[in-house]
This record gives sequence, C-alpha cells and structure tokens, in this order.
Amino acid sequence: MRLILAAMALAAAPAAWAQEHDHAAPACTAMDAALPPGIADWNGGAMLATGAAADSAASVQLDKGYAATLKQKAHVAFAVEPEKPGGSVSYSGLFAFDAPEAGNYVIALGTAAWIDVVEDGKALEPLSFGHGPACTTIRKMVVYGLKPGRHLLQIAGNGGPSAKLLVAKQP
Repeated sequence: MRLILAAMALAAAPAAWAQEHDHAAPACTAMDAALPPGIADWNGGAMLATGAAADSAASVQLDKGYAATLKQKAHVAFAVEPEKPGGSVSYSGLFAFDAPEAGNYVIALGTAAWIDVVEDGKALEPLSFGHGPACTTIRKMVVYGLKPGRHLLQIAGNGGPSAKLLVAKQP
C-alpha cells in the first residue's frame, strides 16, 4: 500500500509543480531596462527618510524614484490606521506629495508592503492594483483617483527598513 501511495505522489508531483509555476515570468535579459513613461526614473535612487507623523511626512516629487528609509511601526503615527498595518517588527513610512490636477495617480513600490493614500482625512479606495511591468523590480502598483492638492502616502507592514517608491500621474 505504501508503495502505491508513493507512486501516486510521484506521478502527481509534475502536475502540481506545473500548476504552481504556470505563470512563470518571462525571460528577462535585463531588469528595469525598458521602464514605461512616468516611471522611467524608478532607479533614480534619491535618498528619502520617512516622517514619523503626517505633519512631518517626507515630501515626494512626482515621477522621481526614491530609496526610502522607513521606521519601525511603533515609531510611526498613521493619520488613518492601515487595513494591514503589519506586525510589531514591521517597518512603515509617511510621505506627502502634491497632485497638481485631478486624475489617476499610481504608487509604485519595490516591496509587498501595504499602501494607503489619505485624502481629506480618509484612506481612499484604490481604482486598481497589481504587479509592476514584466522585467522590472517594481513589486506593486496601486492606482488612485485623486483631487488636486496635498496627499499623504502611508506605507505599512514592510519587512525591512527600506523600500523603493515612485508616485506618478497616469497619462
């Protein structure tokens, strides 16, 4: 009986492996080589340290890539509690940016951390979210419909003390 079960498990292994890996990433000759307009400065790497509260949030310029330093969650006072704040040893950050006009804005992040954009004291529902373009180091992209003005970007639940980020208006 054990022999039959072992044979069945071996026979099923290739099918299980194929199902888990059928969404294989395309073969990339170079990462971040062909970034779309609006996120072309993804690897700009300007250094940016997070603020600890909304009134001290670090300013982010649109279309500029940042290497952001985050703080441990306990040292960040969120304006609105994130839906997924992360555990006590996670890292978070607060950043501010200006939307010069109404429209759709994308937040690109190099990690799987939680992203919120706060407008008028409320966390907005994203219009869409997904992974970054193929062959890029962009892990997550979240799109928000924003009014003109200053907005707070909250990053929560990051596994480490840094994250690449970029904010851009969609064409």
